[in-house]
Amino acid sequence: MQLKSLGFQTEVLLRGFEGEIIERSHYLVLRTPKNPSYRWGNFLIFQDPPKEGDLEKWKSGFAKEIGTSPDYPHFLCGSDGIDGEAGNIQEFLAADFELVKTVVMTTQSVNQPPKLNQDCTIHTFQANDWQAWIQLARDQNAADPPGEREPDDEGFYKFLERQASEYQRMIEAGLGQQFGAYVDGQLVASLGLFVWNGLGRFQSVDTHPNFRRRGLAGTLVYHASLKGFSDLAAKTLVMCADPDYVAVKIYEAVGFKITEQEMAIQWHPKEGVIS
Repeated sequence: MQLKSLGFQTEVLLRGFEGEIIERSHYLVLRTPKNPSYRWGNFLIFQDPPKEGDLEKWKSGFAKEIGTSPDYPHFLCGSDGIDGEAGNIQEFLAADFELVKTVVMTTQSVNQPPKLNQDCTIHTFQANDWQAWIQLARDQNAADPPGEREPDDEGFYKFLERQASEYQRMIEAGLGQQFGAYVDGQLVASLGLFVWNGLGRFQSVDTHPNFRRRGLAGTLVYHASLKGFSDLAAKTLVMCADPDYVAVKIYEAVGFKITEQEMAIQWHPKEGVIS
């Protein structure tokens, strides 16, 4: 199955490091057995958007290929495309699934953002930064509106620990780096950048809620992009983002442009939501 979407192509590259990628006749299976609660590490990519009557087909396909609760407490299936075509999703929405829209942003060069933060120090992660990264992710999650944040429980902590471990192994394999922005020695923003044959993909752009609106995210993306081009041999950089979130404007200010629109259908437990 030849993927059209550059966003999904880079997801496959990420999972290819130590996950499982299985090709079926009409979809791809992406699995990360070491981190079963990682939604974007355990999902299906269908060749076409859903049609009427596909709800049970997609549900059974996910259960067969990925698994079911409690081992895999989520559902996530995307459809390969670049124009955001959602297909017939009414039966999914009626069954409490939600549509996930994503814009894929790309660039071959970057420019200094208008709001460049001069008060932070930026460098790649050291070994003792990863525990701070886990806490940063928890603090950012806690600041999300009720009903949108992840339950901050032992399961969420283990997910972050496993993701941090995978990123460290990818860095040790020479695939990329994790960058941090520090103010008075505190990690206040971070992101990962990994590159394969000139194609770079950003991961986990996080900013501490107490340090937002200071230009940290744009500053960090700018500096990490420069390092990606100069040190990691990147030719094209890819960023995936929520089209309704302010981050899109931040990335555009650095030089990224929306080149694709993706769609997926998901379900997962959320804090404050009774299902």
